[in-house]
Amino acid sequence: MTVICEECGKVYHIDPEKLEKYKGKKIKVKCGECGHVTRLSHLMEEEPVADAFSEAIAESMPSGEAGPEEEPSAPAPSAPAAAPSQTTRGGLLGLRGKMFILFLIIPVTLMLISGYFTLTQIQSLATDITNESTKLVTEAGKEQLLQKARDVALQCEIYLKAHPDLEREDFSYDPEFNQIAVQNVGKSGYTCLVQEPDPVQGMGWAIWAHPNPNIIGIDDIDLIKKALGPYFEDFWKTITSCQGRREATGPYMWKDPDGKIRAKYMAIAPIHIEGKPFSLMATSYIDEFTQKTDGLRKDAAKRAIDTRNLNLAMLGAFILIIGLIIIIYGYRLTRSIQYLTEAADRISVGDLEAEIEIKSKDEIGSLADAISRMQDSLRFSIERLRRRR
Repeated sequence: MTVICEECGKVYHIDPEKLEKYKGKKIKVKCGECGHVTRLSHLMEEEPVADAFSEAIAESMPSGEAGPEEEPSAPAPSAPAAAPSQTTRGGLLGLRGKMFILFLIIPVTLMLISGYFTLTQIQSLATDITNESTKLVTEAGKEQLLQKARDVALQCEIYLKAHPDLEREDFSYDPEFNQIAVQNVGKSGYTCLVQEPDPVQGMGWAIWAHPNPNIIGIDDIDLIKKALGPYFEDFWKTITSCQGRREATGPYMWKDPDGKIRAKYMAIAPIHIEGKPFSLMATSYIDEFTQKTDGLRKDAAKRAIDTRNLNLAMLGAFILIIGLIIIIYGYRLTRSIQYLTEAADRISVGDLEAEIEIKSKDEIGSLADAISRMQDSLRFSIERLRRRR
């Protein structure tokens, strides 16, 4: 039960159980501040007893000072009840903690997840594009290599038909024919003239026009097999597939003079001359086809890394700015709320002269105005009650 002094507005909390023995009698309580006597009997009849108040007036006054009206009036306690304790509602997190979670932690987490998937998709897309570009460029390079073999084979066919007396042993020594049969392909590729095995003459595969004159006329396959080692099978498969005056294409591994193994591609086109089983072979390194796309792949990877770093930098700046905003604004907001809470606590214990100074024009300002109006209303109500008494 709450009793407010009609004279000075002092607030006292009385345990109704202490007044049970005076039930039905007129009770008076004397204010310890101003000495004004307040009658409780009519208050007990008009208002229900509030169970929320636990402070007993009898605990702070001498025994026998509160009782029926015929007895001497009892002085009220000299000090008001303690203000309600200011505990943080909603668990361990305060308003600022919740603001950090709602406006910083959750958005940053979502941005990190979104950024991760975006960068993954960008890298995947860049890889797919460069791989597909490499495949298309490689296929185009192989087709150009086959076309080169066809063109040079046709040129050799025309020249040999115009010079029927030119023997194969003289191919490499005829400057004009050698210039036709041996041509550059790209940076390091070339064309050469090969002969299919000739059972009549007991001769196997042989080369009759080549940039390296030291292998002209040599039909020792074991020499090539020894040089290529485990990579000989692919080379041999492509060579033998052109037997019978057919076109053939295929990749193989080749050992450079420096011992480095590199991937090459060959294209073979037949030379259609009766009695002369010659074919024109064009060969080139595969990395010459994909040199430009390799540069694109490296550039795409670099751009993906730069994009990731830029996004991380922007995210860091975002976290810093939002964190500062939350710290500054959250501090001002919670400070205003704490100030209004303390003001409401002072009003609840009877300090109706407490000044509330909040100049905000938002909802916090509206709350401060409402508390001020409540304070004025309580003050006016006590004055009206005092005048009535």
